[in-house]
Amino acid sequence: MFYTIEELVQQADRDYQGNIAELMIATETELSGRDRSEILELMTRNLEVMKDSVQTGLSPEKSPTGLTGGDAAKLDAYIKRGKTLADSAVLGAARNAMAVNESNAKMGLVCATPTAGSAGCLPAVLTVAIEKLGLNESQQLDFLFTAGAFGLVIANKASISGAEGGCQAEVGSASAMAAAAITMAAGGTPFQVDQVVDAMYQVGSAMPTAFRETAEGGLAATPKGKALAKEIFG
Repeated sequence: MFYTIEELVQQADRDYQGNIAELMIATETELSGRDRSEILELMTRNLEVMKDSVQTGLSPEKSPTGLTGGDAAKLDAYIKRGKTLADSAVLGAARNAMAVNESNAKMGLVCATPTAGSAGCLPAVLTVAIEKLGLNESQQLDFLFTAGAFGLVIANKASISGAEGGCQAEVGSASAMAAAAITMAAGGTPFQVDQVVDAMYQVGSAMPTAFRETAEGGLAATPKGKALAKEIFG
């Protein structure tokens, strides 16, 4: 078991030839009591849900509230026209992240990584990595186990709660998990990945609660924000 990024890197390098995914599988076995085949089966299901949530979110339908929906489909159409300014990989990741978020808003099934609110980041990077790096299913699962290892450290040492640490605790954590996973998938080493967990927790703890995920301040407290809240929630 590991509790810090330093311990994670050291254990992966010492015991698994730098393979963070294998370290995470061993850790999951230790924590859950499940055997390797069951853990791989569960992660394969997560992988399927992630891919399905991207496809589901690409439809032009709006969410039940009418506040979101259709933007992923618009970006998809823009990419397919072939006259983009940004690289297709970057735009594809943005499109897929939006698609998962829209699928979530439509009450679709998503894989919280690490939360439902930030569920779009990891599938977005993974789907682009599959195309750019030619990852097979085993490598895709390694991608997710690697991301999970860093998510475990963040959850234990800092926070994945937007209400506690602000948006950085959710989308920031998800982005860090994805960055670590794609670094390994592209042939990097454990020593090259993200190491700012402590700083994120300190910033989140110092942030006034009004500016976290409490809807007590910021845009949520404007007249329009309050009007929308009343319209949606009554």
